[in-house]
Order: sequence, then structure tokens, then C-alpha cells
Amino acid sequence: MGKINYEYRFEQLLYTTVRIECKNNEGNITSIGTGFLLSRPIGENNYKLYLVSNKHVLMGTPNIAISFTYKENGKPKHGRKQEFNIQGVDQIVKGHPNPDVDIAVMDCTRIFIAMEDKLYYRYVDYSMLAEFNEPELSVAENVYFVGYPDGRYDMSNNLPLIRTGMIASHPQYDFNGKPEFVIDAQVFPGSSGSPVYIDLTYENFKNGQIIVGQRKLKLLGIVAMTMIRNNELQAVPTGTNFVTQEVLGLGIVFKATAIKELVDSMPL
Repeated sequence: MGKINYEYRFEQLLYTTVRIECKNNEGNITSIGTGFLLSRPIGENNYKLYLVSNKHVLMGTPNIAISFTYKENGKPKHGRKQEFNIQGVDQIVKGHPNPDVDIAVMDCTRIFIAMEDKLYYRYVDYSMLAEFNEPELSVAENVYFVGYPDGRYDMSNNLPLIRTGMIASHPQYDFNGKPEFVIDAQVFPGSSGSPVYIDLTYENFKNGQIIVGQRKLKLLGIVAMTMIRNNELQAVPTGTNFVTQEVLGLGIVFKATAIKELVDSMPL
């Protein structure tokens, strides 16, 4: 199993994400994005694993390539990886029914069952999805997001980068009437699909509310867009058709509640 162990939670977040190379039918890379693994419990002892990303990353592309680090004696074997080329992606990906919600998922359970002894990975458990009624969740809190900004990552060890930001719009309200909120962070092209986390334990400690024996790491949502300045404010998808406009330093994050809506609609 690849469930996150909270004792080393930040390090293990590196293994929840994958770099997605979108390819055309000729095998040429057309764009690059980020995806992360999410588990959905089925009964008491079973679960399904999904690759979660954006519609503009997964939908409309016929093929993708994703890479995982090999597992050896239960630990990651850095420097050795396994690449999967998945064909017919546009036929098996499901997008959120709301056309304005840029979230898509793909069931990858069979891949992980077949390669359980060879792949080192971690997944986001359903219990980590924020419900946005958490009393300690507010504006100006620190967040962490994991991905491949501008295509950058640790190629030798096949590891993404963890970056930080701050919640800029009040997360308990839908920004401009959509299930999203804004983070104050440098969100560059290639960050599409990055999971966004908050450590509520740290935020409570910072605010003088120490809760003994309790750790609250929550998935707040998924990065979909970055705001840029080009005479007027625009919201532009963060694919890999790299933009030359000035990045404003604000990112749009679709909420975990919208991710849950989509995954709950998937067949068991």
C-alpha cells in the first residue's frame, strides 16, 4: 500500500505526483502537466486509485507517458524508474460535468495492482480531502503545492518540486461563484494538476492553538490556472505552451470538494 505516513508527510508528498507527458499519435510531446494519485475506498479492504489532473492536460490527448520510481526492499530506488505509455487516454478519462471546472480523473487501479512490488508511490487518502467547513481553515494560511513548474524537476531522482504559497481568497467561499479559491504563489506553466496541501497542525500551532496528538494534513485542491498581466488581467491554463506574458503571482485552485464529486461519480 502507498498510503501517506504522516510521520514523514512532506517527503512522501513527492511520491504522490507524476509528471504527465501528453503525446500525439506520432509520439511527439505536445504538452507537460502534473497529476497526483488519489485513493477511493471500496468496502473495508479494497480501494481504487485514480490519476487526478486537469481537463486541459488529460482530455483531448490520445496518449500520455508517466514515470514512477522503482521500489527495492520497500524503499524508493532513486535513479531507476519505470515509464508507462498509456494509449487511448481520451477514451478513458472522465472530466467534471461542470464545463467551468477544470478537473479530470482516470482509473489506474490495474496498473498498480500489476506493479505493486516494483513501484514506489504514495497516494492521497480520501480522508485527506478538505470539506471546506474546517473551522481552522481561513485566509492567509500557508499552502504547499507539488509539481513540475516550467517543466523543472529532479531528473536524476525522478522527483518533483514542492513549492509554497498563501491562501489569497477566503477558502470557505467560492471565488467568483465557482468551486475554487486563489493562492498567492508563482504558478508557472507545467504546474497544471499540482495538488495543493495545507498543514492545519502547523497553522494551529502558529496561531497559538496547540492540539496534542493530532495531525491534520489536508488536500485543498488542484492547480488549474495562473493569472498573467497582458494589458488586462487574464486567467490562462498552465499547460506547457509556455507563455511569455508577465506572471502576476496568483493561481486558481479548484477545490477538493469538486474532486470528490467527480471521483464519486466514477463506476466502482
